[in-house]
Amino acid sequence: MEFHPALDAPRAVSFAGDTLILPVVSHGNVGQLATDLLVASVTGARRIGCLDHPALLPCVGRDAFASDEGDGPGGGHIALGMEVYRVGGGGGGALCLAQQRAEVTLGSQRSFAADVAEWIADRGFAEVVVLASAPSTEAKAPGEIGGTSFQHVTASDAPDDRCVAAGIAHRKTSGGGGGGATADQKTRDDEDRDRALPPWSLMRALRAANVTAVALIATCSEGDNTEDAAAMADAVAGVLGLGLDRGGVEIRAPAGEKIDEKTTNDGSARVRWTIPPSWRAAYGQQPMASEIFA
Repeated sequence: MEFHPALDAPRAVSFAGDTLILPVVSHGNVGQLATDLLVASVTGARRIGCLDHPALLPCVGRDAFASDEGDGPGGGHIALGMEVYRVGGGGGGALCLAQQRAEVTLGSQRSFAADVAEWIADRGFAEVVVLASAPSTEAKAPGEIGGTSFQHVTASDAPDDRCVAAGIAHRKTSGGGGGGATADQKTRDDEDRDRALPPWSLMRALRAANVTAVALIATCSEGDNTEDAAAMADAVAGVLGLGLDRGGVEIRAPAGEKIDEKTTNDGSARVRWTIPPSWRAAYGQQPMASEIFA
């Protein structure tokens, strides 16, 4: 895994002590969509470079966050397969977001995950928040199929207190790497799930690299997942303490809009997420009834 700084970024970028938000390609692309909302909405987010790996398929396109005037967090640069955005300067404690747009070549998921985890460990990130999604058919009760719910797993397999406080259930799993189970003790169902669902490969790799990590997983149906993405962005903001009145990273309201009068569970103000320009034609130029995706 190689990091290439943007032309307007420092040649030597230090990530020591930073928090990294990292989506993985998964069901409905909820993690990537939520990351789009976060990059577009968090005040001061700027593209500082891109990541390259032999297993990432080639991907290029227009800056996802630029208006016709070329402004926005991407700085008007072309979008690449995996980009890094940052809020705040160096010195530790900044928020970084790595947006993965490209698929990983078939059969390379585990080696890619291992290299990502090694890069994160080498760069000294304080914590990684992985964003992933899974089919609603993975729900434990028939009544949950078709709806959207959130769970979290950790590299240590111990519950994350912030997630528990936010009402996000803990999912203890061999994929999280905990429990001390050996390969002989794992059932065939465990092995099938580890292969089939993200972000187990990445969480195992992060645990092996001694990286502190928590994964937020949206269990949902696939279709128009923009509402699921907004819900996941809400969850990230709650877990990391992002918001206008939380003393941390500020989330700005979309241009011309006021703060939503609704409040979150902890009583803090909430704003609507800024929609990136790249979403405007996601389902064509004409309005489309969301019911057809239900």
